[in-house]
Parts: sequence; structure tokens; C-alpha cells
Amino acid sequence: MTRPTDIPPDADPHASLDPLRRENQRLRQENADLRIALTNTAEHGDLIEANLHQTNQRLQAEMVERLRAEATLKTLIDLISRQKADLEIIMHTIMEHGDTLDTQWHQKFCAAMVRADIDGLTQIPNRRRFDEYLEQQWQVMIHEQESLALILCDLDAFKIYNDTYGHLSGDTCLVQVATVLRHCLHHSSDLVARYGGEEFVAVLPRTTLAKAQVVAQRIQREVLGLRIPHQHSTVAPVVTVSIGVASTIPQAQISAADLLQRADEQLYQAKRMGKNQIFAASL
Repeated sequence: MTRPTDIPPDADPHASLDPLRRENQRLRQENADLRIALTNTAEHGDLIEANLHQTNQRLQAEMVERLRAEATLKTLIDLISRQKADLEIIMHTIMEHGDTLDTQWHQKFCAAMVRADIDGLTQIPNRRRFDEYLEQQWQVMIHEQESLALILCDLDAFKIYNDTYGHLSGDTCLVQVATVLRHCLHHSSDLVARYGGEEFVAVLPRTTLAKAQVVAQRIQREVLGLRIPHQHSTVAPVVTVSIGVASTIPQAQISAADLLQRADEQLYQAKRMGKNQIFAASL
């Protein structure tokens, strides 16, 4: 029999195991690394999934917004195209009928301006027109050094009148009084306006205080002459009016507002002293 020659008799039996040990150690390390990787994946898997879900939702929202923007843009383009076509038709019409349209638009503009200056109920000038006219006449009277007078009128106990007879009757009363006031002014430069509510005002250029008082007395007399019933009035059984009058020769150092305030003060005195009165003062 012969002795096996696989391992030399003088060889170290442990030396042949070293490669196996190293391989085993490497495999063990890879196994440990894989375990760590799997653990990390398990720990962060939910976070990764949530991030992916959020990203997906954001992309969907952006897509919806883009589609909406595209639809809006298309609508605007269509609208602009239609407006362009309409403008071309309008321009063509203007070119063909320019003179006629100019006249019609001028008439409409003038009518609109008149409506803007007229009180809708009483059909006399409104507060806006009064303010403009007072300032205009103030400047004219400064230049001419002529007197300018104001008359402020207030219907007495008009709230009680409305409560008793109703607002429709109140409106009718205001219209009747406005008509009287308009007829009491005789100069072409005089202007009567509805000042607000049941108050009226008259601008009298080139009018002294004495002459303005004569006009105020005429107004008071004519309003009484209407004989409009006012059964619950503490003044008279018919509608009456209190009046404040003021006049001055306008100067640069004072203003039209000062004259208006003086007339208002006189009206307050007339109301305080029993109503259906006329109080007057110069500025």
C-alpha cells in the first residue's frame, strides 16, 4: 500500500483552511451588509412612498392647472377675435355714417349732461348744479363787484307730513313747492335748486339783501297759497316754509361757502323762532 499524497506529510493542515476562512468571513460581512440595507429600506420605505405620492399629486395638479390655463387662453383668444371683428364693423359704420352718428352722439351727450344737473323728482336743478352755479356766479360777482344773494327754504314739519300722508304725497308736495319757487324767480340769471330732502335754495346774482327779502316773502306767500293740508303741523293747518336769506358783495378773501353758511344760520333762526318765518342778514 502506498500513503496518500494529497497533503504532504510535513504540511500545516491549518494553512489549507485559511482561504476558506477568508471566504467565509467575506460572506458573513456581505450578509451583515445586506441585513443593514434591508433594515434601512424597511425603516425609510414609508417616507419614500409618501414622497412619491406627494410628487405624483403635485404633477397631477400642475397638469390640471395647465389644462385650465390653456382653456382660458383659448377663450380669451376667441373673445379678442370676436371683439376685433365687432370693432372693424363699428369703424366701417362710422366711416360710412360719421356725420349722422356725430350729431346723434352729441344730442345724447347733451341730454345726459342735462339729466346729471336735474333733480329727478322735482325737475329743477339739483345740488350738483347749485354748487357749480354758485361758484361761477361768485367769481363773476367778484369781477363785477355786484351783490350776490342766497335764499334757503325748508318745509316745516315735513317728516310729520310724510308720516301722516305717506311718501307719495310727500313727493307730490315737493313737486308743487318746486314749481312755486321756480315761478317766484323772474331774472334769467336766477337759479332755484333742490338742496336736499325738503330743502330748496335760490341763487340771485346782482341782488341786494332787501330785494332778496322781497323774493323770500313772495315764496312764503305762494307756498301758503297752495293750501296743501298739514293737519298735524304745529305751525299751521297747511304746509309752510321757513326761509333764511343772506347777501354780500363777493371778495377774494371770503368764499361762497361763507355766504351759504350765513344763509343757513338765518334759516336756523327762522326754525328756532317758531317756523314759517324769514330771517335775513348780510355777510
